[in-house]
Amino acid sequence: MESLWQDLRYAARMLMKKPGFTLIAVVTLALGIGANTAIFTVVNAVLLRQLPYPQAERIVEVGATFSSGPLNAVDDPRFVFWREHQQSFEALAAHMPMGAGVNLSGDGVPEFVPAQRVSVDFFRVLGVAPALGRGFTAEEDRDGGAKVAVLGAALWQRRYGADSGLLGKTISLNGRSYTVIGVMPPDFRFTSAADVFTPLSPGTSGNVGFNLQVLGRLKPGVAPAQALAEMKLVGEQLRAAQPRLMGEQESVNLQPYRDNLTAQARPLLWILFGAVSFVLLIACANVANLQLTQAAARQRETAVRMALGAGWRRIARQLLTEGVLLALLGAALGLLLAVWGTELLTRLMPPNLIPRSEEISFDGRVLAFTLAAAILTGLVFALAPAWQAARVDVNSALKETAGKGAAGAGGRRLRGALVVAEIALALILLAGATLLARTFVNLRGVAPGFDPHNVLTFQMTLTGERYEMVAGVGDFLQRSFEKLRGLPGVETVAVTNTLPLDAQYNFPIELESKPGQITAVQYRTITPDYFRAIGIGLKAGRTVAETDTATADKAVVVNEAFVKQYLPESDSQGALTTRLYIGRMFGFDQPWRIVGVVADAKQFDLQTAAPSSVFVPVLQLANAEGKFQSGQRALKFVLRTAGEPLQSSAAVRQAMLEIEPNLSLTRMRSMEQILARSTAQRFNMLLLGVFAALGLLLAAIGIYGVMSYAVAQRTHEIGLRMALGAQASDVLRLILKHGLALTVVGLGLGLAGALALTRLIKSYLFGVSATDPLTLVAVASLLMIVALVACWMPARRATKVDPMIALRCE
Repeated sequence: MESLWQDLRYAARMLMKKPGFTLIAVVTLALGIGANTAIFTVVNAVLLRQLPYPQAERIVEVGATFSSGPLNAVDDPRFVFWREHQQSFEALAAHMPMGAGVNLSGDGVPEFVPAQRVSVDFFRVLGVAPALGRGFTAEEDRDGGAKVAVLGAALWQRRYGADSGLLGKTISLNGRSYTVIGVMPPDFRFTSAADVFTPLSPGTSGNVGFNLQVLGRLKPGVAPAQALAEMKLVGEQLRAAQPRLMGEQESVNLQPYRDNLTAQARPLLWILFGAVSFVLLIACANVANLQLTQAAARQRETAVRMALGAGWRRIARQLLTEGVLLALLGAALGLLLAVWGTELLTRLMPPNLIPRSEEISFDGRVLAFTLAAAILTGLVFALAPAWQAARVDVNSALKETAGKGAAGAGGRRLRGALVVAEIALALILLAGATLLARTFVNLRGVAPGFDPHNVLTFQMTLTGERYEMVAGVGDFLQRSFEKLRGLPGVETVAVTNTLPLDAQYNFPIELESKPGQITAVQYRTITPDYFRAIGIGLKAGRTVAETDTATADKAVVVNEAFVKQYLPESDSQGALTTRLYIGRMFGFDQPWRIVGVVADAKQFDLQTAAPSSVFVPVLQLANAEGKFQSGQRALKFVLRTAGEPLQSSAAVRQAMLEIEPNLSLTRMRSMEQILARSTAQRFNMLLLGVFAALGLLLAAIGIYGVMSYAVAQRTHEIGLRMALGAQASDVLRLILKHGLALTVVGLGLGLAGALALTRLIKSYLFGVSATDPLTLVAVASLLMIVALVACWMPARRATKVDPMIALRCE
């Protein structure tokens, strides 16, 4: 320890004696370590940190799979059967969002809050009990059970002032009275936003469609593989008991809840972490070159130490200590940059791009990573000067003039190798960033299939007894449309259940001509002017009409993709009058007749082709008693305006408040905002572009530093050449040749690396290949130009060497 302390003090003195070198090295390392820490903070929170529940590793998600695909949500009958026949779980629970939320009223101003319907064992599966009151009972989780609710702590504190007397009192949710029976702990977070929880009542609640996410807590000692084997057997039991319910390609699968939750974000995060690691490696190469320069200047000092009896291991330890101390200083500054960078990262991150983004924060693991990165980085870039010190020829070094230590061929080769590595890494980063930039440009040019300009959207969820009947819904729509059409600048008004590029809504269909062949398509409910409001063209037949009411024959409009997939023998005109069943497995036995075919429009994102879709009239969503389908009460309004749509937002809010003061208006956006948000590549491109620019800058600095040092070392040679008649152009060519040779080797290695590694981002690309030749040539050319500039500056300085001064110095 005494020897180590001595090394640390000496290292600190050496760094203070060279403030310029120290500052450059610390800033370079801070950029590399800070960027790595920022990205690792995200990776840690999303992928590595366990979910905030007791023994969260025992929580798994169970779902249906088709042909070994991803987990899918299920319907009530599947969940109830699984729950009653499984033996591997302490409890199995389901949850389902209540649309976009519920209207909370009764005390104060009506408010629209996110909510979840959950089954009785939901809180037991998560391992979290209410901080006040209790959870749900089996009697409450049945049809006709008591209307009860559990509140989130944030809502309880904000709206009710943390009043413990709220327990047992009633609140109004969607126009119905619910008794508050519990309040969750302040630190409780669910992966889907929720301020209110109500009983799900699966099996008898009228849930239609595959809307239930199922979670289970494994019993102690039960492995996931064991539970999976049992659940597959349960699935086969369900198929045998209800063959109509479960198709041939369907199976049951499960995954750890954290893994399934983060499955889509995992590849992107690891790619970004790999990219930022390249930046750190380039920074290490730069600092190693700086250290090599310093080591060359200290060869006489090293020789004296060795002459006095110091072994090369002792000298190497001193140099490694200096490297680690330098890296720790860089890490301290990098940690500050990481705090700022992480905050900026989360602010710029598109909504819903990365799950658990609200949990991104620094913890002990992040600090340990920063410390480990600093120590490892210090050792990596200090190895080069340590290796060079071990090769010092004591006799030759002692004969050198003080301060003029010879670089040596080995040192020159090592510095050249480091520059080659920097160029190769920079090219790989630039290639990835350029591919994403081209993807972004390509997506901007994709026709979405609808006209997003001058379109305003917002949502209102109909709640209360008056909207249980389709007649009440029709009356609300008529009054709303008349009021909105009368506003200045509003041209067309319509309603749908799901906007393009905003969400998905699958529903099972069955062609009358192909009984038993059930498949799922995108399901949209619309009013007559929807296609005109959103800007989708009609190809054949007619659109939804005012006469398509609950008492009229069932009419449906499909898109061209539907015709191509399910009616390949027909064209758009021939598809008319085809009959199909929508949701027949749920008891909707009346067939629908195709009355029109519309153009395809993007629904998932701009990269994915338009899916097969059906569009049904809102006012035909009624049962025999005239009751409106409860799952379709979250209405998305679509308004086409004459000018900037958001300028009409205030007038629209006021108009809807006059029509229905007890309902909240939410999610007011323009379609252009929705379209822009769907382009998540903007964020990926921005991040990778920043890393690539940083890598390019550091590589340019590295080339410049090596060439400058080479010129300084060859001052005597250059002076001698010029004294013998060499022209400035000859000297310029000599220096540039050396720099460009290193650049060409680096470009060759970088191109090989890019061809291999850019395939990792293949799934994020659109309209461009991962090995696109034009991109690789452009990036290589840019790096060549940067290298030329970095080499030209010291080469030009070499041409101005005075031969007499250069020769006299020796």
